[in-house]
Amino acid sequence: MTTLYRCKAPTDLVCRCGKVARRLRSAGIEFEEVRVQFRKRDRPEIDELTGQRWVPVLVHRNEVIHDSHRILEYIDWIDDRTEAA
Repeated sequence: MTTLYRCKAPTDLVCRCGKVARRLRSAGIEFEEVRVQFRKRDRPEIDELTGQRWVPVLVHRNEVIHDSHRILEYIDWIDDRTEAA
């Protein structure tokens, strides 16, 4: 199961969370979206997962990745492995 914790931006075009969501869709990875509060102080679930309160956060199997650049690299890595199989 894959879960993307992201902001409440109304579109995928304005933030890093949306960029991650677009990349997940283009890679064909099914995921659940959890929209978190705009205020960082109101994100205890993110703090529990990562020790910080920034989004996006991707949870894929046993991996928790919490930087948009690292998440995109991880998605590309998963996509490359899928194509090679």
